[in-house]
Amino acid sequence: MRYFLLLFLFVFAVEVDAQASKKQQAASLNNYVYFTNESVHGLLIVHRLLENFNQKINKYVDLESTQFNFYSNADLPRNIFLDEEKWFYDVSPYAWYDITLTESKHLPPDLATALNKELEQLKSIITRVNAIRFELGHLTEGDDLKKRKNLDKIYKKLEECVVLYDNFNTVKEELKLKLKDGHKALKINNDGDVQVIGAIHENIKAILQSLRKDKEANLPNLAKHLESNLNLAKNTLDNTPSSKQLFTKADAFLVSTNKCTESGSFSKDYIQYGKTYYYYNVELVSKINRYGSGLVADMNDYIESANESAIRQTEEPHFFKVVYPKKQVKVVTAETLPGGQLPSTVRGRQVVVRQPPMKLNDPLMLLEISDHLLDDGDKVSINFNEHWILNEYALKRKPLKIQLRLRPNQVNYLLIHAENVGTNPPNTTKISYIYNGEKKVITLSSDTNESEMIEIKLDK
Repeated sequence: MRYFLLLFLFVFAVEVDAQASKKQQAASLNNYVYFTNESVHGLLIVHRLLENFNQKINKYVDLESTQFNFYSNADLPRNIFLDEEKWFYDVSPYAWYDITLTESKHLPPDLATALNKELEQLKSIITRVNAIRFELGHLTEGDDLKKRKNLDKIYKKLEECVVLYDNFNTVKEELKLKLKDGHKALKINNDGDVQVIGAIHENIKAILQSLRKDKEANLPNLAKHLESNLNLAKNTLDNTPSSKQLFTKADAFLVSTNKCTESGSFSKDYIQYGKTYYYYNVELVSKINRYGSGLVADMNDYIESANESAIRQTEEPHFFKVVYPKKQVKVVTAETLPGGQLPSTVRGRQVVVRQPPMKLNDPLMLLEISDHLLDDGDKVSINFNEHWILNEYALKRKPLKIQLRLRPNQVNYLLIHAENVGTNPPNTTKISYIYNGEKKVITLSSDTNESEMIEIKLDK
């Protein structure tokens, strides 16, 4: 009897320790969500500054200016994401970064390494965004804005922010998938109520993603899916004050979505930016993020009360768009270079086209570039729309990720210029990308006489 009692107590203690460990692992995973959500909050503050910088310099050309906000760099902390004086956060993004990194020790090493790689990318993005606000402040206050070369510098900085905001959204999605897979692999409980909330969140994200990609035609069907899942949730979840508040805010999001498709009216101050930009950045994101109505915060409160070990939901970052005056200012960046002709020679070599155009669904493309078949020492320089985005890069079997933005209504192309032919000629470069939800792979080859080019076309 004594032996049985001791065995029972031992098994019970092991189970308690296992449950505590699962809770600790779940808490460690959710730290990544908290870091992301507070970073989204900081990006909003900078987003408003960027719009004002854009409007300020446009008036020096020929486009009317509209001021959206009445604060400047001087009115804000030196580092918005550190916020030592606690103007905006209880725990700042930088503080969450430190907490998340420290607490990742409770996770399996492989999972922690994968998640911390995404964490580091997000921190790098917000750090650069914070730095650009001061670079723009210096350029708009210290330089003569009537000089074309100074305007070029400012537009180039703004275009860099377009890519940074898009990159943040991309990395955030990659992080969320890894969190979801890690949570599942660790076999942490995820009950039905939490899954119902998750379905509503996915509906909301799909609506925002369609607006982000300027695909307004998708909204009616997406709104129906959201309405259906909301009705299911209202019949499934407990009728509590917190659930009622959640449903009220979700209903308001649905009303604004339907308003976008039915009437389409929006503030004349945003005419330059367009309808989808306005509805995403002003009407809808403000319905879900904490600095607005706080729907996602309510979702997370409900999730915590239902199952504290479940993964919380992420807030959605703004996207940024540069508005140019009618007298277009030339900006020498990979995203906005002028042009319209495919080159026939580059650096004294003949340019050849051997393949049909690469087709994409989105003007923001993510490419993975690697050596084809063998890691044989191939070095390449890569030209995108007359801009050398890589110089003498040694190709590896492990892909290098590059994100580029296509220029609208113009010719776009990618060209591979061989710097050597490695130990197994010719120089071959594998390029992977996503089209219609599927991974596509092309191989471009070049030698010391010819450089292969491929045209890139965007599906309308």
